[in-house]
Amino acid sequence: MASRLQIKGDDSVLLQVTHSNLKNFSAYIRFSLQMSVEAVKDKLWKKCATLVNSMRLELYDDCKNKICDLSDGSRPLGFYSPLDG
Repeated sequence: MASRLQIKGDDSVLLQVTHSNLKNFSAYIRFSLQMSVEAVKDKLWKKCATLVNSMRLELYDDCKNKICDLSDGSRPLGFYSPLDG
C-alpha cells in the first residue's frame, strides 16, 4: 500500500531501513528508484557505517514478509518495485 507521503509522479520511495546487527537502528530514508542497488548500499554505508561489501539487502512488505533479496548491484532499485513504508 502506498503512503500518503509519496508524491504522484515522484521517482523516489521512502523506505524503513533496519540493520540485522544493530537492533536499535531504524530509519526512514528516501531513495530514488533510479539508483542502483550498489548506490543504495553506498548511501546506507553513510548512515550505519557497515561496509558496502558486507551488506545483504532484503526487501520486506508492511507485514514483515520477505519479498526478495536485492542481490544484483547493477539493477535499479525500481526493478524490485518497492513501495513507501
